[in-house]
Amino acid sequence: MKSLSNTLVFAALAAVLFLATACPSPDKPSALPAATFTNPIGTGADPWIVQHEGRYYWTLTDTDRGVAIWCSNNPASLGKQSKRKTVWRAPDTGPHSNEIWAPELHFLDGRWYIYVAASDGNNATHRMIVLESATADPLGEYTFKGELYTGDNIDTKEKNRWAVDGTVLTYDGRRYFIWSGWEDERDIQWLYAAPMSDPWTVSGNRVRLCANDDYPWERVGESMQGRGLNEAPQILQHNGRIFLIYSASGSWQATYKMGLLELTGADPLAPGAWRKHPAPVFAPTQNTFGLGHASFAKSPDGKQDWLVYHVKQERKDGWSRLIFAQPFQWTKGGFPDFGKPVSRDEPMPAPSTPADSHQ
Repeated sequence: MKSLSNTLVFAALAAVLFLATACPSPDKPSALPAATFTNPIGTGADPWIVQHEGRYYWTLTDTDRGVAIWCSNNPASLGKQSKRKTVWRAPDTGPHSNEIWAPELHFLDGRWYIYVAASDGNNATHRMIVLESATADPLGEYTFKGELYTGDNIDTKEKNRWAVDGTVLTYDGRRYFIWSGWEDERDIQWLYAAPMSDPWTVSGNRVRLCANDDYPWERVGESMQGRGLNEAPQILQHNGRIFLIYSASGSWQATYKMGLLELTGADPLAPGAWRKHPAPVFAPTQNTFGLGHASFAKSPDGKQDWLVYHVKQERKDGWSRLIFAQPFQWTKGGFPDFGKPVSRDEPMPAPSTPADSHQ
């Protein structure tokens, strides 16, 4: 009987693990069992998550030469390995053949679009490109649609500038492309925005959203001698307010952290339209450090807000990173309250799920 009991226990545990990682059919929503999980939930950098028809889709780079999409049924799991699909491979040569960084997946006008940075192998040549899906299936085929213009000469398209970490803001019936870019040939990163006429076309000159060194914590090494560095802009909307969560300081350093801008003006491209929070909104601890590149999602039942981000594996400079997930709250003043980053291997409740009647 003891052997049989152990067998039943192991079978139950296997069922729990399967339900926690499988990607459910969109027309048959499933509830996860009450459970806990621990971070990290994966290895990698620049995680992006989007919810669509009961599923969660994650985009990550595939060995710096392609884009992979994972499918899961909760924001604390990347899903089963079998649900991972590489949807685009960079060409062998050319301006978009290497250093494929930070892909994001967006559903716009009935198609999926992936915004991702690419270069010819030299970082200084990084530009933002867009891939377009063949159908409304996020795991379907994608083709190269074009390179986005991120410079100051929209009429001639001359002197396209270095750009990474592109994302899309839809506001008041219009779309805007937001990214981290260089002003010229110097390696100094600022946050920029520009209008879009369609999902693959920037239709105006870029506008700088803010200074990148208002506070010491935004500078590389948190030193007044270090250059300002703002990157990884992400839109977070709540109760009619629009926040832009960005990463600051050096991504290769333990001091990497997140700051916040709020859209307080009527026009996202107008001078002074974005107000910067004076303190970091998500900062390193002794145990969890080098954190950045946020992404946001709701729990399966829609009641919780979840933050997904990456952290450094070790304190020394470098880009070896892990993916973390944790819930967050909102302050009485309406600002996101991310709390403190959780520690590695700390047990946490899994995302809240629909009622048992949905099983």
